[in-house]
Amino acid sequence: MGNILKGKKILCKVFYYKKYDFNEQNGILSLAYATDKYTFTETITFPNAPFKLNDIQKKALNDILFLTHIAFGISYYKAFLCPKIQIKSGHLTKTQAQFFNTFYLNGLGEFSVKNNVSLNINFPFDKNTHITTHNLLLSDNTFVPVGGGKDSCVSIELLKEAGINATAFSVGNPQPITSCVQKSGLNHLILTRKIAPELLQLNETGKVYNGHVPITGLIAFLLWISGILYDHRYVAMSCERSANSPNMILNSHKINHQYSKSLDFEQDFYKLTQSITPAFRYFSLLRPLSEMHIAKLFSQKCESYFDVFTSCNKAFRLDEAKRLSHWCGNCDKCRFVFLILAPFMDKDILIKAIGDNPLDDENQLTGYEELLGISGHKPFECVGEVNECRYAFTLLAQKDEWMNDKIISKLSQKIFQSQDDILNTSSNHLIPERFKNVMDQFK
Repeated sequence: MGNILKGKKILCKVFYYKKYDFNEQNGILSLAYATDKYTFTETITFPNAPFKLNDIQKKALNDILFLTHIAFGISYYKAFLCPKIQIKSGHLTKTQAQFFNTFYLNGLGEFSVKNNVSLNINFPFDKNTHITTHNLLLSDNTFVPVGGGKDSCVSIELLKEAGINATAFSVGNPQPITSCVQKSGLNHLILTRKIAPELLQLNETGKVYNGHVPITGLIAFLLWISGILYDHRYVAMSCERSANSPNMILNSHKINHQYSKSLDFEQDFYKLTQSITPAFRYFSLLRPLSEMHIAKLFSQKCESYFDVFTSCNKAFRLDEAKRLSHWCGNCDKCRFVFLILAPFMDKDILIKAIGDNPLDDENQLTGYEELLGISGHKPFECVGEVNECRYAFTLLAQKDEWMNDKIISKLSQKIFQSQDDILNTSSNHLIPERFKNVMDQFK
């Protein structure tokens, strides 16, 4: 049975995963897809080509590239929701097909809600295909992906304090990322992704489905490739435990905007990578921590980043002409980050960093009611849990410099949250032994 579409007709019958190609001489990965009516080719450029790979590296890389081809197809598949999937670039095992069924279903959870569609995704597999494990060796080098926000800044400083050398990694190079890496002093590996222009044009017409995809999960596959190409064994992500919390439950299914930042995805991806390249380790350094705890560490360890970090998504728009160079100050992300940093940072410094004080703006009352669980549901954004927001709010309502701000004064009688375990650390993580000393700094 195909996808059940409500209010829109099926735009095609079959979605094809046509082919992939990696050119070792120029470092360009090409990923080709098609439907009955359209063809698409996306490219990702890995710098510092040409690459000289031995036989075992080539074989491992080819297996990873095939899975990357399937992963990146989500951006094109979701535009049409074809009832049938056909893979021409290789064969999935049953276990791999199950991974991608889960990846697409959960990664498109928010998309399905906003487009009012029900998804039934079944990747074909070949029962005669078996996974090959490649026992290649990788050096104890570490990538730390940088997104320009507070979390990766905290990871960088924790790694530096623990004496672990790292390489900053990003796909694209918006200004907040550039500025944060410059502050860190780390070397910076920058990949360049070019989405097929035909898809972007179709998105503009409104004739295809559009919406959120699990971008962190896609970047995970590029990091896996990069581990082979650049001889890096470890990837230290900056995903917190709050990312495990869904935004809503719909028909008993968890809808989580941050699915590909969750422990569920991390564990599934870990199993996938271990089956092919056991030497490679993908994990989140901040998984034991809440967003509140990370905000506290950011205020303590990352003062040099205060004037350059940005979490507002409007600074990272695909269309560079529409990107902001600063916080917008009026979105779910801006509201949340301001709220959880406020208990730990000097008020004037925080307002200067964000450029505004959303807690003193009555027009943002509805947004804060959603963050605090008073109305609606947790916003479809990378924001923390309701109890974290309530705890931060409770702390501010007790501080003279904050209690008279308009949002605080209006909602303070509706909110009370004890500390509970919000600033405690969790033991539910995949941090390798090599990085255990970093956790000594979680104070």
